Amino acid sequence: MSSRLSFEICRALTQLTRQLLEAGKHETQTHVLAKGQLYRVVVSLEPVPTEQLQDVINRYL
Repeated sequence: MSSRLSFEICRALTQLTRQLLEAGKHETQTHVLAKGQLYRVVVSLEPVPTEQLQDVINRYL
C-alpha cells in the first residue's frame, strides 16, 4: 500500500477484521453512501505468510 492511513481508519479496519474473523468470514462486500455517491466496498482478508512479515514491518518503519 503506497499511502499511509490515519490511525482512525486503521483502527476501524482492525475492528472490521476481528468481526469478520469471529463470524468465520474472510471476505465481504457491501454498498455505502458517502458524499452523495454510492460506493461498492469489497474487503478480502489474506494472511501474510511468515516469510513476508519482516517486509511488511519494514514498510511501517
